[in-house]
Amino acid sequence: MKSLLEVQQDIRSLEHSINDITDTIKAISSDIEDLRTANQNTDIDYSKIELLSKQITFGKHPIDKLDDGRACQVYLEMLLNIVRLDPDEELSLNRLVFIQWIQKESRIDLTLEDLFKDSYKINTNAYHEMVDVIPTKYKEFFVVDALIVANIGGTANTEINEYIVGLVSIFGITKERLRILSFVARTVLCQNVQRMKKAEMDEFQKCAKAYKHYIKADILKNGILSLRQLVVEMPDDGCKNFKWKVKQGQAVRKDDVIATYSKATKSRGFSYSTNYKTEEIKAPSTGTIFQFRDNCINYGVIAHETDNKDSIKAWVKARR
Repeated sequence: MKSLLEVQQDIRSLEHSINDITDTIKAISSDIEDLRTANQNTDIDYSKIELLSKQITFGKHPIDKLDDGRACQVYLEMLLNIVRLDPDEELSLNRLVFIQWIQKESRIDLTLEDLFKDSYKINTNAYHEMVDVIPTKYKEFFVVDALIVANIGGTANTEINEYIVGLVSIFGITKERLRILSFVARTVLCQNVQRMKKAEMDEFQKCAKAYKHYIKADILKNGILSLRQLVVEMPDDGCKNFKWKVKQGQAVRKDDVIATYSKATKSRGFSYSTNYKTEEIKAPSTGTIFQFRDNCINYGVIAHETDNKDSIKAWVKARR
């Protein structure tokens, strides 16, 4: 399994590639024509691939509910084109195992071997057929699956990236939406969201439910937990006149003033005297503020909006 950094680099490369869609589509046509004249790989052990695919423990793929057999066939054959665009045998095996799992989920009569052989007959008209045959919501499922196939077990080459970008363009999927779908694919490949930024998490959360067959609930939960940041820990005996400037559960932005307190200072004249200066506590990051008191200490935690105050309180206590 590749590292998160490698996946991120691949996704950035994919995003850069989308800036030249016209040349990309021309390149796809050329690639497919070359593939049609290439020798087919007759050394594939399909029985081994089927056996390995049974070890995949994802949930029910949405293709299970797609009753159109032709749409399923086109969906799978377009994924198999990715395998054909990279001659690396080890990567091909990993990719074929994953596609074999999707083929079983589709419940169509054609075997993976049938589909792979048939994919060599594909011409550029297949792209337009796919637009017509596959329902809109399945186009995004396809893009996620294509990104997974492209990067599983290794790094996608330039031809694969261009192929996916071309399909994204034909589907009418925007660069912003591709970025979100890339978050999903990256999470599936890495099986965690530990390093996902808050802005990414917000977008990811909106579409994660559609991909629950890949992403388990605890992965999402751990991602939410990773966004917690203890920003206020002010004991009563360490300050005076502590006041919150934001409400419980309020959205805050970086550098917003979230609380104030009075800090003792000493002045020197004819005699020492104690004065108090008002200090501000600013939010170090953007998020939702959760506040509570415990053992005469004021606590503030910036977290994701879907987090829970009681859970956060237990988390802070466990840190002490």
